[in-house]
Amino acid sequence: MRELEFLPPDYLRARFHRRVGFIRSWLLLAMGLAMVLWSLQMGTWVNDARAELQALRGTGYAVGAEAQKVERLQAEERAYEERLAVLKRLEGPGSVIGLTAMVADVVPAEVVLDEVVLSGCETPNRPTLRITGRSPSEMLVTRLLGSLEMSPSFEGAALVGSKGGVGGGREFVIAVTALPGADAQQEH
Repeated sequence: MRELEFLPPDYLRARFHRRVGFIRSWLLLAMGLAMVLWSLQMGTWVNDARAELQALRGTGYAVGAEAQKVERLQAEERAYEERLAVLKRLEGPGSVIGLTAMVADVVPAEVVLDEVVLSGCETPNRPTLRITGRSPSEMLVTRLLGSLEMSPSFEGAALVGSKGGVGGGREFVIAVTALPGADAQQEH
């Protein structure tokens, strides 16, 4: 059944438009309020993201400083490893210290050594020693050459140079090749 309306049609149309306008106003207000709330929420999220980014940047600087420390420590470690390698070469088979000690074992008491130079490091198993020294007589130089030649640690002892020295003695230069494993032979 249909309702009867006794109000004039202009009034009914105006009432309808007022209601539509009222609903539109409320919808517009609700949408505006939603947009304001959404923008506030987005602002909060942006501020949180900025704070987190700042915190991460701070840790990035801390990590960068730690990375520099690690790099510096690694460089120091490499330097110490190089020094250790040099020391091991000095101590190991065919080392300057060991070979000099073996030469000192065969040198007669009256002979004075001025210099022992290791050369021929390209072939570490067979280094050559250049021995410079002074002796009171030529006979002691000959005895030193014989001792070096008879030693199980050396071969090819040769007199490179000899000349008269101060007070009637002799200054000499001897070259000799160390055999492989010469230090090991000395220790046993």
